[in-house]
Amino acid sequence: MKDLSAGQTGRFEYESITPPNRHLYARQLLAGTTVATIPAELLMPKSIPKDTKVPAVVLSHGSGGVESNLYDVWAKELNAAGYAVLIADSYKPRGVVETNSNQELVPYPAHVADTMNALRMLVTHPQIDAARIFNIGFSRGGSTAFDTAWPTWSDPVNTSTVKFAGHVVFYPGNCNIRYRSDDREKTTAPILVLLADRELEEAQDVAVCRRWYDELIAKGNNIRYKEFKGARHAFDTLNFTYRVNPRTTSAKNCDMELYMTMKAGSGLGNNVYDFKKKRPMTTGAEFGLAVNECQAMVPGSRGGGDAKAIQAEAVRDTMEFLKGIQ
Repeated sequence: MKDLSAGQTGRFEYESITPPNRHLYARQLLAGTTVATIPAELLMPKSIPKDTKVPAVVLSHGSGGVESNLYDVWAKELNAAGYAVLIADSYKPRGVVETNSNQELVPYPAHVADTMNALRMLVTHPQIDAARIFNIGFSRGGSTAFDTAWPTWSDPVNTSTVKFAGHVVFYPGNCNIRYRSDDREKTTAPILVLLADRELEEAQDVAVCRRWYDELIAKGNNIRYKEFKGARHAFDTLNFTYRVNPRTTSAKNCDMELYMTMKAGSGLGNNVYDFKKKRPMTTGAEFGLAVNECQAMVPGSRGGGDAKAIQAEAVRDTMEFLKGIQ
């Protein structure tokens, strides 16, 4: 489907891309990039008056794929509050069920491209307010919702100059290996990050996340973050206190970053540094080896929190954030 100008709702498909890696995607180089057809569902709030435009949210799923929290919590709450909700599946069209055990099964920029192309579709819908479309993401999708606020990651997809109006980032996975662009740009919209308890989060080092956000805030970026005490990864999900994900990859033992360069052929990036080993890196092979050494497979990684208290608090914080953006 090329657009939603006929006011389509429910299930549909749209076109996106599968870039082979972050650098080619960010530099808008199409070598090795393939087309992907993404299945999606647009859920509209009930009883919309004729000729009324409503705000919308694109939900970016995590490493487990399209899971129950997207419908049971977020579509339900957001529709009731008057928001349209678009849920897209980045895994099914690429023949993947989950990436918990191997994040390389789906190239990370494909998830970003799918989210930006979802925005591209929504702006064509006659009942969607193009100035009030938000991105909420969870875990790997939280990393996506964070990155879509930066021009380096949003600009490769043509959305007719429209950007997301705000970003809500749940327990993201991108803090410990950081692909940065804040040496030359700022976020295009406010970001709210909702973090698990640093003592209970097994997928990420929350202290490193907070340090990074403080750096970005000091540079003038509109970022707020909150740590939920007593909450594990996936604390927004209903109907369990915690769950176990067997064979989950974790970058919690990593602490490295690079500043992206946009020039073709410019290599890995600028100021590439491993903070754990206190040494710079200069080549892609060196960086890749360091990533492989610090990443670990966590048997029985636990997620979840108090489904009645923490999850409800997260919903309230999210709604207040969305409503505060005019």
